[in-house]
Amino acid sequence: MCPGQTPLGLRERKKLATREALADAALRMAADHGMEQVTVEAVTARVGVSVRTFFNYFPTLEDAFIRPDPETHLRTLKAVREAPAGLSTLEVMREAIARQLAHIEEDHDRWQLQVSVLERNPSLLPRFLAARGADEKVLIETVAAREGCPPTALYPRLVTHVAVAAVRAAVETWAADRTASFQDLFRQAFDLIATGLSR
Repeated sequence: MCPGQTPLGLRERKKLATREALADAALRMAADHGMEQVTVEAVTARVGVSVRTFFNYFPTLEDAFIRPDPETHLRTLKAVREAPAGLSTLEVMREAIARQLAHIEEDHDRWQLQVSVLERNPSLLPRFLAARGADEKVLIETVAAREGCPPTALYPRLVTHVAVAAVRAAVETWAADRTASFQDLFRQAFDLIATGLSR
């Protein structure tokens, strides 16, 4: 759970556990046997739920591989909106995103599975990027409002895309090599950006 986040009730925890179990099963089966061999029926049989339950959580099988999480993005937007005025926008983005990714150290296997499945199935990448592109659009608008400029301006677009790229680079590096903690890599990425990528 992220700092300051309200504890989930029993019903919400059960729903989240079911959603995660379905996504985990889909990713594991895709990694082991190939995405084309995975069916909704096979995933639900492994988890022990009905096909109807699967579609309560994911509109399509591909969504289980992509694992969109709108609640995380909403919390990030809220953190950006409520950040102290004295922080730079890059610092605001770093702290807002870091809070939502605080759990990733415990979620390494799932991240590694997802990266593996995406690499082996490039047809998923357009949907994966489109989902995050929609998120980025709203994030750009939020940054623009903080900066007092239109969302069509260069700065809110650039700082948002750079922040997302930093997260992606940190995730990919950490998934491939766990000699450093994710949080260290994440903050190192933002530090490098802040210094103009100077080594």
